[in-house]
Amino acid sequence: MAEVKTKTPKTVKKTEGESAPVKKSVVKKTMEAYQKGIQYMAYGKRKNATARVILRPGSGKFLINDKHDLNSYFGGRQLVFTKVIKPFQVVDLENQYDVFANLHGGGKFGQAGALAHAIAKTIVVINPGLKKRLKDEHLIARDSRVKEAKKYGRKKARKGYTYRKR
Repeated sequence: MAEVKTKTPKTVKKTEGESAPVKKSVVKKTMEAYQKGIQYMAYGKRKNATARVILRPGSGKFLINDKHDLNSYFGGRQLVFTKVIKPFQVVDLENQYDVFANLHGGGKFGQAGALAHAIAKTIVVINPGLKKRLKDEHLIARDSRVKEAKKYGRKKARKGYTYRKR
């Protein structure tokens, strides 16, 4: 029988003061976050859209995906604007926090719902006493409705082919 030689993995010993190298961009971003002061963060979801929101005390401006304001990103739709602002209106915090959001996935209306969900969750992080008011307006709970997957042997998720006997 032939002998099988296996290599033993090399172990790397680290001293206590030694750490793994960190990219300069990561260090720069974390330093900027520390310099910006107090901030609160939460995630929100709606359909296939995801929103990561950071709230900082400020004048009520929105910055979406590092370059857009609320009107330019959503095309000035009033319905979307009222949906996004609703968590602030419910708890009387309009124009007191700046919103920095990263949105991706889904469509514009799904992203608006995800943004409202994330803002509401962030407000709860800031002040847990406001959770009851937001919950009564159905802003805390995640709307988990998503498109149902298509099944094999069917045209769509539930629609089948028309049966004809002759």
